Amino acid sequence: MQPATDKHFRLLLPDAGQDIYSPRRSQTWGYRYGPTIMVHNGICEAWFASPGDGYEADWFTYRRSEDGGKTWTHERVVMAPVPNSMDWFSVCDPAVIKYGEYYYIGYTSTVFANGGGVCNNGFIARSKSPTGPFERWCGDGWGELRTVRDTTCRWMGKPAPVIYFDEDWHNWGAGEFSFVIKDDTVYIYYTWTSSDRDGKPIHQTRVATADITDENWPATIVQRGVAVNRPGGGNDSYDVVYCEDLGKFVALSTDYRFSENSLLAVYESDDGLRFTRVNEIKVNTGWMCHNCGISGDEHHHIRKGDALLLAYAYGNQWGCWGTRLHAYDFTAMDEAFYSEAQFDNLHHEVKKIDDPETYVPTVLYLQKPHDLRIRVGDEVEIPLVTGDVTYAMRPAEGNIGYSNYDFDLVSIEGNRITALASGETYVTATLGDLSCEFRVLVTAEAPNEWCPWQPYPEKTVVSFTPLITHYKASLAAREVKQLRGIAVYEDDSWFEVAGKCDGVSYENHTPELFNVDENGHILPTGITGTGRVSLRCGAYTFDVTVSIMP
Repeated sequence: MQPATDKHFRLLLPDAGQDIYSPRRSQTWGYRYGPTIMVHNGICEAWFASPGDGYEADWFTYRRSEDGGKTWTHERVVMAPVPNSMDWFSVCDPAVIKYGEYYYIGYTSTVFANGGGVCNNGFIARSKSPTGPFERWCGDGWGELRTVRDTTCRWMGKPAPVIYFDEDWHNWGAGEFSFVIKDDTVYIYYTWTSSDRDGKPIHQTRVATADITDENWPATIVQRGVAVNRPGGGNDSYDVVYCEDLGKFVALSTDYRFSENSLLAVYESDDGLRFTRVNEIKVNTGWMCHNCGISGDEHHHIRKGDALLLAYAYGNQWGCWGTRLHAYDFTAMDEAFYSEAQFDNLHHEVKKIDDPETYVPTVLYLQKPHDLRIRVGDEVEIPLVTGDVTYAMRPAEGNIGYSNYDFDLVSIEGNRITALASGETYVTATLGDLSCEFRVLVTAEAPNEWCPWQPYPEKTVVSFTPLITHYKASLAAREVKQLRGIAVYEDDSWFEVAGKCDGVSYENHTPELFNVDENGHILPTGITGTGRVSLRCGAYTFDVTVSIMP
C-alpha cells in the first residue's frame, strides 16, 4: 500500500496514561526524563536520564517491557560519564537506534560544570547490548584499543563531540539528539540554543545526515540546516520518527514546558529536513510536562499495528518529577493543523511511592571523583560502591572481578591494587550482573587531586590543542563563533579555555574579513571569505581556519 503522503498526521491520546516512574518518599530529588523508547521483536526497551551521584549530573537507566508497556522490569544504570574526559560531567538526553548488531546511543554533555551545565556538545556511543558497556566515538573510531603483551584491552575511550558547540560558552549549546534511519541514511536531529550578535535568543532544532552503512558513520556527518525554528525556550527538544503509513517524518515535543498550560506539540516533514507544526495535544496530557519521547522500531519508524507509546517527565517541584507513559494512536487528516489548545490539560500531582523494603543494588561505581590516582609502589584498596534506585550508596561487597586492564602498569589481588609503572589504564570491575569501568592514573610522584570544574590560568600549561580547526560563520544568521582550545596543566588538570581571563590570546591574520575580540569571538566585517587566526596559551600555539559564509 502506498503511503498517504497527501494527508497529515494527527496524534490521538485516548486516556491519561500511567506513571512508570515516581520518586521515593525519601527523595527530594529524583527523575527519569527524556525517554527514548524502542519497540521491536515483541518487546519495548526504554532508556532514561536519571540523577548521577551529585558529582556527575546525570546517568542513564534502562528498563524493558514484554506486554506492550503495561509492566516494566526493574531498572538498572547502563551508562555513566567517562572520568577525565569531554563527557565527565554527565550523560543526558538519551536517543537510541539499532542498526546491524549495534545499539547507538546519542547523548549530551559538557565540561563547563562551573557554568551550571552550559556549552553542551553532542556525543555518540555504541554497544552490542542495550545495557552496555558503550564504546564512545573518539573522533577516529569507537572506544580505545590497547595491546598488553598478548592481551587486547578495549575501553570506553575518550569521547569526542560529533556535534560541537562553537559559539559563546555561556549559552546552553547543542545536544538532545533524536535519530531516524531511512534509505541507509541516519537523520540526526539536535537542539541549538544560543544568541546572535544582537543578543537575540536562538532556539533551533537542526538536522544533519550520515551514511549509516559506514561503520564509522559519525565521520560522515553532513550538516543540512535548520529543521525548525522553535517558538522559544518553552518549546522542548524534538523526538522524531518516520511514519510509514503517511510517508512523513513526525516530531514530538512539549511546549509551554514546566507550566500549567503545557501541551504536546507535533510537527511533520515530507523530507526530514524542514518541519511544520500540525498538532497541539492537550486533552489527557499532564501539566508541567517536559522532555518527551515517542516510540519507534530499531530505525525509529512507526506504523499502524505497532505498540505506539510516548512518555514525558512532569511535576511542579523542580528535579522531583514523575514519568508518565501513554499508549497513543494516530490517524490521517485532510487539514494541515489541529489544536486542542483551548482545552485543559490534567493537573495531577506527582505521587511519591514507598522506599524499597530491601536494598537491591542497580549500579556499581568507583567513589567520586571516579578515577583512581596512585604513586608507583603504592598499594591501596579499590573504593568501589553500589547504589540502589534512590542512589543510596553502600560499600561494594561480594566477589568482585577485575579485568581488561594494563597489567604492566598495575596488579590487582583481591580488592587491592598495586601501582607498578607510570601511565594510564582503565579497569573493568564486575559484581554479579553489575559492571563499571574506571580510570587509574599511576604517577612517579605523589599524585595531584584532579578538579575539572574551572580553568587554571595561574598554572603552567604543558599543552594547548584545538578541538576543531575550521570555524564557519554565517553573515545572514549573525552567528558569534568563539575560538577555544584544550589547555592541559602541569598537574594533569585541564579545561577548555577561551579569552584573556583564561590566559588565551589571539593573533588575527585576516582583519579585513573579521575581528577577534579578547574573548575569542569572531566578529565579521561583512565580506565573505576564508582567513586564519593563531591562538596562544602559555608557550603553546595553534592556527585555526575561519570561513565567513553568506
